[in-house]
Amino acid sequence: MSLEWKDGYKIGHDEIDAQHQQLFKLVNTVLAAKDKTTLTACAMALFKYTREHFAHEEALMQRLDYPAMAAHKAQHESLISRLNEVSARIANGTLDHQVLEVFLTDWLLNHIANSDIKLATYIQATVE
Repeated sequence: MSLEWKDGYKIGHDEIDAQHQQLFKLVNTVLAAKDKTTLTACAMALFKYTREHFAHEEALMQRLDYPAMAAHKAQHESLISRLNEVSARIANGTLDHQVLEVFLTDWLLNHIANSDIKLATYIQATVE
């Protein structure tokens, strides 16, 4: 399975949209990995980029004094925690690929559609 980026996932902030597209690409490399070595390397790349993306969003929220920053940041922390669990499961060989697929799909689609769209709406209202 792979996740296909669709323009309907855009939140209207070019830089964040580009980062989300990169996250889709990285998630797809993880989902396509066939062996532990490849999976480990792809997961590490995804986790690193995710942390960078979250740091970018959080800095933006801070600059704009985003009122829902604490809740949004808590979601990021929860997702990082889940990614750390995935990393541990990869390392000890107990990763269930179906569970991983559901988690990554749910994370990307729901976080973008629910939390990031609210941030983008706030950005647009603030900038205008």
